[in-house]
Amino acid sequence: MFDAYWQFLSPFDWVILCYGALLFLVQSAALFMRCFSYSTFFVQNLGRTQSACLQWTELLPVLGLMGTVMAMLNTFAAFDASSEEGVNIVVVIQRFAPAMTTTLSGLFMVALNLPLNQLLFMLTPKKND
Repeated sequence: MFDAYWQFLSPFDWVILCYGALLFLVQSAALFMRCFSYSTFFVQNLGRTQSACLQWTELLPVLGLMGTVMAMLNTFAAFDASSEEGVNIVVVIQRFAPAMTTTLSGLFMVALNLPLNQLLFMLTPKKND
């Protein structure tokens, strides 16, 4: 099912995947520290950490859409209207595929990071606690 995804993975996909994985690790560390209260200072600032992680998570689908637009522009650049041979469909597919993979990468990373962020939100001490 994901064979086409892995086949057409672009360098921008790796940027999105690495960014999302790093964010996932930061949020996992925040959850671990909150559950075991290793750092009082960190737990006191957990609300700020959760909010910052949410804002960074919201950037993932934007990066996916940006990759989509860049790949579509790259695809349109492959069209040669002056050529008498016509459009080479193989080249078009190879250049258009990253448009779909970057979107999928961004959405996949959001799907991993948003539930973790929601869990952080639920564990954040409220002002009146």
